[in-house]
Amino acid sequence: MVSQYLRDFMLALIAMFPSRNYVTQILRLLYETGGIDRKTFYQMYRDIVDPDMEYMLEKLGVVFREDYVKLKFMSPGWIIASLYDEFFNILDDEEFRKRISEAVDLEIHDPFEEWLYIKIDTVLKDPAHGYSARIALKELINRNTVTSKELVDKGLTPGEAYAVADVLKYLGLVEHMDGIIRLSSTLIDKRDKFERVLKRVGVLGGEA
Repeated sequence: MVSQYLRDFMLALIAMFPSRNYVTQILRLLYETGGIDRKTFYQMYRDIVDPDMEYMLEKLGVVFREDYVKLKFMSPGWIIASLYDEFFNILDDEEFRKRISEAVDLEIHDPFEEWLYIKIDTVLKDPAHGYSARIALKELINRNTVTSKELVDKGLTPGEAYAVADVLKYLGLVEHMDGIIRLSSTLIDKRDKFERVLKRVGVLGGEA
């Protein structure tokens, strides 16, 4: 019976992971990036954010301006999104996940790695930026920084190189300033997870 209560809690928690729920996904993305260009935001969530969703997001602290979308500091949405800093850390422990999985009879995956997979898989499936993103990500796994000029040398146009750098920045994967694209500090620290996800999506040799 005790494990049933724990199972109910884990089911509810998993259902709210950014990789599983669009509301928390949007909140977490805005929390991680500090805000997104409005046009890009609606391109990313064109089939998700209807007037009712927008109304709910505004109540949670999402600010919709003419040129950007951001999350108010310490708003309810900001507090919800910030909780995943701790959840990601707690569930980073493989032995802990295994023990809880066995106790509640659920397969509990690493939520950070799932979230990273969603972000990378999304950009790779984007018809406008998928090819460019594949080239940029493959370069970034080998080193922390790549320039737009180096991406041009790999076959992209200057416009494609700058555009994909901005898209990866909006997904919280890189920092981009003046043509210099740097892997985010989080991914530098979690390079093993980054590499596993790139193998999983077929950017690196491994899973297709």
